[in-house]
Order: sequence, then C-alpha cells, then structure tokens
Amino acid sequence: MIRRPRTAADFAVLGVLAPGGLLTVEQLAQQARLTAWSVRSALLRLQSRGLIMDCRHRGRWTITQRGRGEWAAKGRRFTL
Repeated sequence: MIRRPRTAADFAVLGVLAPGGLLTVEQLAQQARLTAWSVRSALLRLQSRGLIMDCRHRGRWTITQRGRGEWAAKGRRFTL
C-alpha cells in the first residue's frame, strides 16, 4: 500500500523539490514559505514514505522517482 503525504507542508516540500536539486532545510523553508520546524517534520514524514531521500551532502534533500509520481498525481492542487 502506498502512503500519501498527509499535510499541505508535505506537498509544499515536494513541490519545491520537484524541479530537482539538493536543498537544505533553510532553502526549503524559504522557498515553501514554511517554518524550519514544519519543513523538518515534513521531511521526516516524506522520507519514511520513500518520497524523498537525504544525499551524500549532509543536510541536503532530493525527491525520489516515487516522490515525483506522487507530486504529479496529487501535488498540483497544492502549488505555491
């Protein structure tokens, strides 16, 4: 069973990561217009579902193929 992101913050973080790149919590918070705490919580939820992953570069995050599929299917409703 595929779990879906549950909050608007989850979709906001996926939306920022969708174009690609390796972003820090601070960059994600600024671009998604969220608090760092909200971003960290969303990152933990998204990572536990396999939608994002942390990279070799400590503290940087990227979207997975599974995350891209989730964003394409549902995320457009939550565009910034």
